[in-house]
Formats: sequence, structure tokens, C-alpha cells
Amino acid sequence: MEKQVHKWADLPHVHRRLESFGVPRTDVQPILSIFAREVSSGLLHNPIEQKKYHVERFVLTAKELNQGLRLDQILTQLFYSWASDPQQQEVLLKSVSRNTLEQISYLYSTADISYPADMYPKARSMRRKVIMHVGPTNSGKTHMALRALAAAKTGVYSGPLRLLAHEIWDRLNKGQIVPLGMDPDADSEPDTSTNMDIIEESVSRPTVRKEGKAKYARECNLRTGEEFRIVSEYAGLVSCTVEMTSFSLPVEVAVVDEIQMLADPDRGSAWTSAVLGLPAEELHLCGEEVAVPIVQALLSDTDDELFINRYERLTPLTVQDKSLEGDFSRVQKGDCLVAFSRSGIFALKRKVEENTGLRCAVAYGRLPPEIRAEQAALFNNPHSGYDVMIGSDAIGMGLNLKIKRIIFETLHKFDGTVERALSVSQIKQIAGRAGRYGLHGEPGGFVTTLHAHDLSMLHSTIPCQPDPIMFAGVSPTLAWAESVLQALPVDASHQTLLEVAPYVSHVRPPCRAFVPSKVKERSQFVETHAKDMKLYDRLLIGGSPMNWRDPLAVEFAARLCQIYSEKIRVPILHALRVGPYIEALENVEEMMSGGKSSAGAPSQGLVNLEGLHKSLVLYLWLSYRLPVAFYQSEEAYTLKERTEKALDWCLRNVSTRVADRQPASFGPRIPSEAEDGVEYRRTPATRLQDESNRELGVKYAKLLNSERRSARGQQ
Repeated sequence: MEKQVHKWADLPHVHRRLESFGVPRTDVQPILSIFAREVSSGLLHNPIEQKKYHVERFVLTAKELNQGLRLDQILTQLFYSWASDPQQQEVLLKSVSRNTLEQISYLYSTADISYPADMYPKARSMRRKVIMHVGPTNSGKTHMALRALAAAKTGVYSGPLRLLAHEIWDRLNKGQIVPLGMDPDADSEPDTSTNMDIIEESVSRPTVRKEGKAKYARECNLRTGEEFRIVSEYAGLVSCTVEMTSFSLPVEVAVVDEIQMLADPDRGSAWTSAVLGLPAEELHLCGEEVAVPIVQALLSDTDDELFINRYERLTPLTVQDKSLEGDFSRVQKGDCLVAFSRSGIFALKRKVEENTGLRCAVAYGRLPPEIRAEQAALFNNPHSGYDVMIGSDAIGMGLNLKIKRIIFETLHKFDGTVERALSVSQIKQIAGRAGRYGLHGEPGGFVTTLHAHDLSMLHSTIPCQPDPIMFAGVSPTLAWAESVLQALPVDASHQTLLEVAPYVSHVRPPCRAFVPSKVKERSQFVETHAKDMKLYDRLLIGGSPMNWRDPLAVEFAARLCQIYSEKIRVPILHALRVGPYIEALENVEEMMSGGKSSAGAPSQGLVNLEGLHKSLVLYLWLSYRLPVAFYQSEEAYTLKERTEKALDWCLRNVSTRVADRQPASFGPRIPSEAEDGVEYRRTPATRLQDESNRELGVKYAKLLNSERRSARGQQ
């Protein structure tokens, strides 16, 4: 920092940022010059100053040493700590106005996030028993935690994916998980289709059963970003995605899955909140060993007890001595080839099918989770005719796959800017999917590479420990944003508000406030399409699950904002009128019915259908947060189900000759979630509203909007 501080202090974007935070332009250069001089003169070598400014929070990881972004954040944070110090301000008054120093101090104190544990008073009012279950993939680490949940009167499962939340919901309601303390029945059949990381203590007495039993069944509701499934208003258990975790009601048992994701720059804060905020008598954290030090550090500010259970992989994983040497004819049944781009996945699919005659299922990130699950079911079904899986790193979590061998096409991945080598954690997470416990006649899995030049790297990586986790993500609350907005200039942009936490806030290790991904795109969208909305709506739209790189997705979201601003009520078909989505769906449905199709039609249809599905998920996501405005959730669900059927047909026929294509009714049929046998409704009773009251609210909102537009016109 001492070497770089003078260069940093002269950068135009640093000056612009301080101005956006409220520092007058005339004071920016003088105060930065003094700061740079003090840092370069050894300010941080003084133990007293180190303690005063909490220098331990400015540690750089090896990967960050050459990253200008992180150095920019650290120096800005240090600047605000230094300039807010009362003793330092006495000296600075000779060069900078008192108003400027007061503005700096006000923003710094308002933006403080140094004790995130204090944001959860219910959890702090109890002494929780925290149990970590840590181990590699296929070690059975979630097994006992889920049985404890099934035995609890009240509890919650918080997972990383909708697929996992749905599976836990389904199994608890059907009685497929034997509660802890109950003896499993003899001679029942174990369930090998689970996505959970479990172990069966006895083949003859499985605790995760293929067939449910009423005496084990527990009423459980489902809550994800885009869907609620209410089995009973009085259900004691909830299965949810981690972002939908509630911190308001105390429970006996909570299970948080994939705890190592608390370091994820985009989603990690949800796991950190779950660790600190879940008011559970017994909190089970399941994931990788690398999460242990961070969790220990987080809990140092609480009065909780921590217990750690460690697990070993249940079956061996062997790196083969030879690669495929680029020969696709050596691909076998039970293989999974891994690539990291959509085009690469379909290119591999075509080459494998041409060289082996084996049909390939596919799974990648842009596919809806429902379709990924269906493709997994095809691969796992020995009678489906789909004997090979082609996937991205999406196979590393949430999909049960009966993979015998993982084959990496490459060990590098484009990160949005440059091509980078996969991390140890990424390689081990994907490779670990081979040889799932109990899913093959002989124990163990294998891993290799498509090309010989990658094999040595794979051999050296698999024995390594995963990359250590250095930080846990934290995100500001709505109340924090409201307070900070008052401390910023009146014309502060949305991006300025989002940058306060990572650039100004005092955040103690092991926590870190990250810059949101695509912050410029998100902020520009909000400034363009939602600038006049209230803060809650702006933060909601800026943080929505949208593909910011897809022009059609951005156009659809802009359409939603326009209708919401002008009409309040947003009909789904009206919003979809602009763009190719509905036409693409109808064209594929015509082909599904036996209509005429061209050679590339399924492939062309896939792209638009993926975009349509994402758009429908966005509408449903908004419908649970703004239900009066985005009121056509049932219509959106119907369209979503039609889109999933069309996507499934396209995937089955994407590499099939036109003459060999079959209508949608042909071939093995995978049951949909709607047929899972659990009765539920999607709307909680507390949200059922009398239509007249709803319309009254809409009329009132329209009146307010009309007055707002008139006021803007007068200005």
C-alpha cells in the first residue's frame, strides 16, 4: 500500500468516487495528498495506529495482490478511518473545511457494519448449539443433520438450490427420511436417487427410504425465490433456499447446506446471515472443511457452542493414468464430460454421439433447474437410452448423477474477463461427483481428461487441500441503505449507494462487503428504468435474478418496470408482447405436435426458451415481493410449465435428424413436480385478500403515481 498510495491518490476515478460520496471537489486533492504522504511515511508501521485503524481487515489474499480493485477498496476504507479520527481531524482542519470532515465522519459512522451479529437479536437472546458436518463430496455429511430435522417439532432446511429445497420438502412430507431416535423398518428399500450427501448405515434398514411411510411423514412447507408451496398453515417445518430463510421465528433445528458458500461474492452474505441469525436451538452447518475457521471466527462474537463432526469420502476416487487423448470413441456408458460453455457442451454432445452411437443428456447453468433434473433422470435411467452426460460445473451441486467417470474437456474456464485455471475446490467438487456411494455395483469413481496435456495438472490437484476461505460475505440491510442514503448527497446515484459498503464501511474480519457483480449494469438499469421508484423497489429490481448480459432479458425487465410505473398492475402476457419469446414457444409447440421443423430448429428454439423461462422466473420472483403489482402468478406458472416441456423436447431433439424426430408424447416420460403426490397451494392464507380491498389499494397507488408524474412535469 505504501508503494501504491501516491499513484492511487492521483487516479481520476478515486476523485470522482469521493465527490460522489459528498467530499467537495476543492477538498479532494488536498486531503488525499496528506493521506498519501502519511501512509507512505510509515503510518501503518506504528502498532498504536495499526490498532486504531484495525489494519488486520486490510489483508490481501495471494490472488488479490495484483488486483487493483481490492487495493482501491482497502485504501478508500483506510482513508475514511483515518479522516474520521478526531485527533487527525484537528490537524486536517488546517487544510480542509470542517463541513467536509463532518461529512466524511457522518458517512463513515452511518455505514458501519462492524458487528453483523448484533443485527439478529432473537439469535443473540439464546445460546445455540452449532454442529458442523464437514467433509468432501460423497462423504455423507448431511445425513445426521437431516434426520435431526425430521425429528424436530419446528425446523428449517436452508439450501443453495431450489432443486435441493424441493427434494427435502418432498421427502419430509412423504416420510422418506427416518427421524433421529426412530428405528428404521427392516427390509425397506434405500433411495439411491437422492441429491443429498447421505450414507446408509445398513442396506436392510435404510434411513432414507425409496418409499415413504406415514409414521415418518412431517408436514413441511416450501419457500424459494419464485415459489411458495403451503402444505399447511401450521406445518412445523420449512424447506427453503438460503436467501429465503426467516429469522423471525425460533425453531428447534435448522440445517444450512453447503456452508462454504459464505465466501461467494454474490450470494455469500445469505450464508453468513444464516450462521449468525437463525434462531435455532440446534444449528447444523453442512459443507467443506475449509469453512471451519471462518465459522469459528464468526461465532466468536456470539455465546454459541460449536461442535465439529468430520467425515471421509465413502468411496475411493482414482485419477486414471491416461487421458482419452482426444479420442471420443473411448467414451463409455456412465461417463460425464465436463465443459464450461454452452457451445462447447453441444459440440461435445455431437462428437460423442457421432463417434460412439451413445445418446447424451446435458446439464448447464442456463437450463432451468427443472430441466436439469429431468436430464439427470434420463441419464440415471438405464432404460432411457441416454448413457452419457455432458455438463458444465452445474453438475457439481444439487444433481444426483450416477457417474462412473468424470472427463474434463479442459481445466480452464473463462471468468468473464480472461481464461483462468480452475481452482482446487472447483476441480475437486466436480471430480467428486464420480462414483456416488451406493450407485454402482463396484465402489469408487474415476476421473481423467479429454486431452493429455491437462492430465498432469489433474494428478497434482486431486490430492491437494481445497483453497482456504478467507472471508465471509456480508450485505447491508434496507434500514442501513435508508440511513446511508441520508448521509449521501441528494443526487447520489444507485451505484454510489451500492459502493458505500465495500469502499467505506468498517467491516471486521472475517467478514467482507463485496462489490455486487455487474454493479454498473445493475445501477445503469435502475437509474434508467426505476429512478423514480421508492428505495425498496430500486434495491429489489437492482438485486433481482436477471441475466444482465442478455439484451432480451434486460428489455423484458425494462418492460416490467415501465408497466409497473405507469399502471401498477403488470399482466404477464402484456409484458411478454415485446420480444421473440411467445412466438418461439408457439413454434416449438407446433413442432412438438408433429409440425414441420428444420434441421437447426430445436437448437435455435433453446436459446429463446431459456430466456423465456428466466423471464417467467423473474416475474414470479417479483410476484412474491410485490403481489398486488405482479398478480398473475398462476398464469406465469402455466407458461413456465409449457416452456419446460418445450425445452425438454428441444434437448431431446437438438442433435437428432429431422426424419427421426418424434412428437412430445414419444419416449420415456419424467414425472413433473406437479405430480409429486404432495397436496399444497401456492398462496399463504395470510396473503389471501378480498378483491375489493386489492382494487382499492391499486386505485390509491395509481393516484399517488399520477400526482408524482404531475409534480415531475411541473419541475
